[in-house]
Amino acid sequence: MVVFIILFIIFAILNIVYPSFGWYMRYGWMVKGESEPSEAYLIMSRIGGIVALIFLTIVLFSGAFTL
Repeated sequence: MVVFIILFIIFAILNIVYPSFGWYMRYGWMVKGESEPSEAYLIMSRIGGIVALIFLTIVLFSGAFTL
């Protein structure tokens, strides 16, 4: 279980550093031509990554999912 938490922490860090990567993986392939995510999407994606990182770090160090 700890491996999954660490994996999700890595995804959260990627979402904070490269928020447009998630947009290109989810929506970018559907759009023809030059298209980019909006600033609002990038900001909300970073905020979501920060919240997830804080939550997952607390869960990891609290030992809630140790088996």
